[in-house]
Amino acid sequence: MELPRNLGRRVGILGGTFDPVHHGHLAVAEAVRQALALSSILFVPAFLPPHKPTYAISPFAHRAAMLDLAVADRSGFFVSRLEAERGGVSYSIDTLRTLQQTLGKEAQLFFIIGMDAFAEIHTWKANRHLLDYASFVVIGRPDHCRQSCGQTVAANFPGYTLAENQGCWQGEPGRGVIYPVAMAPMKVSSTEIREAVRQGSSIRALVPGAVADYIEAQGLYR
Repeated sequence: MELPRNLGRRVGILGGTFDPVHHGHLAVAEAVRQALALSSILFVPAFLPPHKPTYAISPFAHRAAMLDLAVADRSGFFVSRLEAERGGVSYSIDTLRTLQQTLGKEAQLFFIIGMDAFAEIHTWKANRHLLDYASFVVIGRPDHCRQSCGQTVAANFPGYTLAENQGCWQGEPGRGVIYPVAMAPMKVSSTEIREAVRQGSSIRALVPGAVADYIEAQGLYR
């Protein structure tokens, strides 16, 4: 598996189906990069997402190509096809383990996840081992981000306590840290974009121009 050589030592990992990638995804990535002073953000499109019906998802090649276009002019943003290269169901534990082994112990990984998904972390494969390979960055609404994050931490990660002075939850030395990052939600979703295309509405305010051009040229979502 090949990865960009200039990822740096503090690498954010943003996974998802990205069907299609939109301005909300990019805004989250930039907000986390700034909040935690990350070197780079690695977008990892899922090959076979375990929590979604695969028959409704666009082919991986299209989703990855749209990501390439979306980050082409953004310094520090990269795309990895490792989940397609590995094949099978795309479990986050396998992806994080592979990335840590490939990048080495010098690299710090920061797994970016929305509050809704974090609240369902108990359904994820080997969920309590995820923090062996990466810290978590949990994105939530400003009005209840920290409270909601704390409830999920208490229910799923015994031994983690809140470090008030740093605003994060910490466990045993050597394990990942859990950071809450408050962010106002953007009113855009991949589902709404697909529906807008089906209805013949413009999506150019919702996705990068190159992505809109690709969707039109390939006839996606029609």
